[in-house]
Amino acid sequence: MIYTGGTIAMSREQDVLRPPQDPSSFLSIAPEIHGLAEIEFVTLLNKDSTNMVPSDWSAMANAIHDRLDLGFGGFVVIHGTDTMHHSASALAFAFGSGLNVPVVFTGAQTDASVLHGDARINLIRAVRVALEPIAEVVIAFGDYVYRGSRAQKCDRRLFRAFESPAVPPVATISEKILLHPSVHRVTPEQRPLDFRPSFDADIVQVTLIPGLKPSLMAPLLESSSLHGIVLQCYGAGNVPDFEEYSFLPFIEEAFRRNIPLIITSQFSADSTDDSSYEPGVKAIQAGAIPTGNMTGAAAAVKFRWILSLLSQEIHSRVTVSSDKIARVKALMATPYVDEMD
Repeated sequence: MIYTGGTIAMSREQDVLRPPQDPSSFLSIAPEIHGLAEIEFVTLLNKDSTNMVPSDWSAMANAIHDRLDLGFGGFVVIHGTDTMHHSASALAFAFGSGLNVPVVFTGAQTDASVLHGDARINLIRAVRVALEPIAEVVIAFGDYVYRGSRAQKCDRRLFRAFESPAVPPVATISEKILLHPSVHRVTPEQRPLDFRPSFDADIVQVTLIPGLKPSLMAPLLESSSLHGIVLQCYGAGNVPDFEEYSFLPFIEEAFRRNIPLIITSQFSADSTDDSSYEPGVKAIQAGAIPTGNMTGAAAAVKFRWILSLLSQEIHSRVTVSSDKIARVKALMATPYVDEMD
């Protein structure tokens, strides 16, 4: 069990939730889990998930990777809900399709002092899910198990905090754990593991709103430390193309400067390569890179992961810098961990 923080373990002080000073007492909220499994508890981080950064994803991935050959049958990652879907996506890409054990993220909407809350039950269920022959990164929350690279948070209060908008859950939690046929299962043979736990930290995301002038964003392109841009668009990737509000020159200038720019949708896992509207078509023609029907979190995390891979390729001269955008486009269109259709 890899502990990173989150509401599930926080203590309430004068109606303010704070991370515990000593996370080692966390398991006392559900002592019965020791009857389900033999557990090693690792305090890796102790922070609110709003403060998670890409280097934390790498730390989580390495903590699990270091223990893969030590006989553990599964891993549970305790995490805050706000960015859990980002971290789950990151670990899915870090381990790739060769992962042959369950890695189960969980957390809670309430702290353990709320007797009718979900902290205790989610912890128990996550441990139970980690005993199943699941060979991928998942989120176990409420009554469902979601593929880590397909989940997104949908509510900040209800106990069903997550959803999987483009595909069904990979399992349902009932008296038994009912595995969906689409879930990746543990196999007896050793699968090759292509472990790549690095993520580029230097990207920026711009969310479109009516009346946003791209001239305000133009200085971003001057930054030498900017490695990529996420443009969160309307509908299926539609971008304003009218007068001073047109983002097409901004996209063209990013392309000219060899700065990869991907487009995601503000809708839940909408397909950004399926727009028949002229503004969406023009954006791609101007150099924007579509992200299919990935969730916004998975697309941004995959983008960071790919930029890190490309940095290594360029450093080792496998890829030349001038081919960077074409390479990003090809890799973003390639499914790695069922993150897209």
